[in-house]
Amino acid sequence: MARLTGYASPGVLNPVEARGLRQATSRMLSGKATKPEACRWLNSGGYRTARGGEFRPETLGRTLSNPRMAGLDANLNPIEDFGETVLTVDEYNRLMALWAKQSGEQPEVREAYEYLLTEGIAGCGRCQHSMTGARVTGQAAPSYRCPPPIPGRNSCGGVRINADRLEDPVAEQVLADLLRPGSHERVVQLQADVSAEVVRLRDYVANADERFKDLGEMHGRGLLVKSAFLAAQEATKKDLKDARTRLRFLEQIAEVPIAGVTDFVKWWKSAPRASQRALIALEVKRVHVMPSGGGRHKDPRARISIDWRTPSR
Repeated sequence: MARLTGYASPGVLNPVEARGLRQATSRMLSGKATKPEACRWLNSGGYRTARGGEFRPETLGRTLSNPRMAGLDANLNPIEDFGETVLTVDEYNRLMALWAKQSGEQPEVREAYEYLLTEGIAGCGRCQHSMTGARVTGQAAPSYRCPPPIPGRNSCGGVRINADRLEDPVAEQVLADLLRPGSHERVVQLQADVSAEVVRLRDYVANADERFKDLGEMHGRGLLVKSAFLAAQEATKKDLKDARTRLRFLEQIAEVPIAGVTDFVKWWKSAPRASQRALIALEVKRVHVMPSGGGRHKDPRARISIDWRTPSR
């Protein structure tokens, strides 16, 4: 199967291609470029497709319309454990809506859902595994679930909750907390701490080649037997992939514009989903979702427990 531009392999970015596609997308979403103009910008900057060719409008359209740009399957559900993505789901949705409007078409009735509490924020209260976003059927309401157990994954698969019954109560609690005196200053400081970690992670990712080189030299000098070298190389690859995934997530948190916000409730109503998720991630370490225990009409708040980033609650 041909490699998708922007990825070295599924869930592993080609950094140069991904950067070009992200910047081209930003230019189109901001109104600075049409699709042909974005292609000219990419080509003049030396960016090329996975096959080495220049970008044309139809090529760029096919590439960025692929749901895997945002880690989604053909039914627009998040792919479990996909890894890094070129675009966020919000960026993908906005771009598809923009192109549909420009072509005079109507967007699909069911677009990809932008989950607020994925990427490790929501966790199963039974087994502690991170919950993923999914729909039971193609037309079902978005929901969170603990993924079913498979070899190498210690998940129970026994906890599920509709997205609105989880996201709305969590958002209400976060916004209520932000109304407390001193909360704005605390969140701004937390964002500054995240920004510092972003700098550290960028440096760590940038020096990855040096770490692989060191491993190779140790193996070449006989300081590592082949089996130990291969194991260390594989562990370093996984660590690098995890670091890049976390960096992408933290960059969204670091960039959310909250320094001048005086009314978070008003801000929330018009903020992009990615910014809403970033604000929650600043306030919350983990949201634990307990099993329902039967009775679908029970208050969903009884199933939710939040670990906050500061203990003064």
